[in-house]
Amino acid sequence: MPHDGDWSCLTGKVVLPSDLNYNIDRTNYNTRYTRSPAALVFCQNVEDVQNAVKCVSSQGIPFRVRSGRHSYEELSVMDDGLIIDVSGLTAASIDSSAATARVGAGLTQQAMWNLLGADNTYAFPLGTMASAGIAGVLQGGGIGMLTRAFGLAIDRVSSIQMVTAAGDVVEANATTNADLYWALRGSGGGNFGIITAFTLQLVSVSQVVVYALSWSADQFPSVMRYWQSWAPTLRDTRLTCQLTFSSDKSLHSEGVYLGTVDELRALLQPWMAECPPLHPVRLEPMSWYMSTVYFNSFDIQCDHPFKTSGAFVYQPLPDPALAIIQEAITSAPTGVSCDIWMQSFGGAMASVPPTSSAFAHRRAQFILEFGGSWQDGRNAPAGQSAAQWTRSLRTALQEYTDGAYVNFVDLDLGSRSSGNFGYLSMYYGDNVARLRAVKSAWDPTHVFQFEQSIPPQADPPSIETLWPGQ
Repeated sequence: MPHDGDWSCLTGKVVLPSDLNYNIDRTNYNTRYTRSPAALVFCQNVEDVQNAVKCVSSQGIPFRVRSGRHSYEELSVMDDGLIIDVSGLTAASIDSSAATARVGAGLTQQAMWNLLGADNTYAFPLGTMASAGIAGVLQGGGIGMLTRAFGLAIDRVSSIQMVTAAGDVVEANATTNADLYWALRGSGGGNFGIITAFTLQLVSVSQVVVYALSWSADQFPSVMRYWQSWAPTLRDTRLTCQLTFSSDKSLHSEGVYLGTVDELRALLQPWMAECPPLHPVRLEPMSWYMSTVYFNSFDIQCDHPFKTSGAFVYQPLPDPALAIIQEAITSAPTGVSCDIWMQSFGGAMASVPPTSSAFAHRRAQFILEFGGSWQDGRNAPAGQSAAQWTRSLRTALQEYTDGAYVNFVDLDLGSRSSGNFGYLSMYYGDNVARLRAVKSAWDPTHVFQFEQSIPPQADPPSIETLWPGQ
């Protein structure tokens, strides 16, 4: 649609290319891409969302849905079409009698932390980046530093409000629209409708203990061997931890423990004895809220260009895989910051069957996230180097990993325009067929579509293109 289209069917705050704040409003966290939408509408309430859906449906306007602006491949923005932005849906309240929160889909994780941290009574198992939107985190699954103790974020979502392709408002939970409720928890954002609110079951956490350890880069094989056989299999599910190896030669691990300092020290002691750290372990009790501040400090706090991918690991990585990682990190391209990050699973996350929600990778031991970032989006060689480094590492580790996390969206896994639908099985495993059935029931004409959307049963792909080469 041309930029001078008629947007009178929209309510809410409409931003056009002629507006002074257009360039800011169209920018997402990953500045690797620049998209020029014909318009953006910042919805202030559910009615604005309904009107936006009816508007695009009646006029055949292409569109994308956006909340926190953190889609790794910028699938929440597009050229020429309309961006339906729900970041203004920030109403939130806590029901202490039920230990629940009703929250708008526009909240960021920081806003959620602030809500719960105000009285330091409750917590919720979200991710670690403050500016990410909860709607994307929750729809994809939601991994974070409370995962082993309390499961995925979606495991504590008790009800979801959604605007359908027809513009109707529905509620989905275990007893009402149960098929939609199943699908919305783990299928990624924007496949079935536009989420406008969640009801969340909170957990009672006031104080945690955080640890921090670091080693020299040449210790990676021994550190990783111990971590991957220990962190996901601990019987004490009160500890969730991460391990990061970076091209600046840093190797470090941090975790959150829901116990005492002495208990955590005892858990860490065998690892430190096997792999002596560079410095004495840091063990610090703090409120859960302050732990979110601490872990957010590891993320880049400004919009920047990057290329990221990831994979699940179901069995400990053998020595050849560890050698691949060490070589990739130590020979990373200049002008690019390259990292590989891992988080332990098991515990409460693994106690839920893989078919109980759309999230299929419950049995993974841990997750890998790897990628490269650079400072100047105009530096094409740096961008090409980062993308190639990420692709090469994913390919080299392919025989040792299984599937991918939909919140680490990666167009190299396939796309609708390429005709390669392999991303469906990578993200959703054995849940693909059921997801397509739910899509057919709720969005049979594929109103909500993008490069890696879930197609209804009447659309391509065939089984052959779902699992190419098999």
